[in-house]
Amino acid sequence: MNKTKSITLLIVIIIFAFLFGSASGIFYQKQKDAPQIKEKTEVIQKLSSKIVSAIIVFGNVYSINSDRSITLSYQGDKITILTLQNAKIYKYNNSTKKEAQFQDIKVGDSINVTAEINSDGQLQGNTIIIFNNIGN
Repeated sequence: MNKTKSITLLIVIIIFAFLFGSASGIFYQKQKDAPQIKEKTEVIQKLSSKIVSAIIVFGNVYSINSDRSITLSYQGDKITILTLQNAKIYKYNNSTKKEAQFQDIKVGDSINVTAEINSDGQLQGNTIIIFNNIGN
């Protein structure tokens, strides 16, 4: 009978250790992830400060929406930028820069967008350079 109690006690201790270890691991993982969210908020605040005048975004035009937002893609990442009504748009053709219109931007074009972060934390494009005809 003593042997049965010892085995039962050992099993209970092993189960308790396993449950305690699992709970500790879950708690640690949550603590590990929390500072990353705080860091992203701090980065957004720094990028929207008056010291940072602009952010350059590069990619291929994935989609163009009627609200003047452009979705860019590059190596699997996608980002959507709302462009201002008075955004300056330029097109390079054979190394010559010419003024262009928003309608000149086409899906598949490679573009650079000079952007700022607005008060809502969204990217807002104020200058666009289209590179779709380089070398042609």
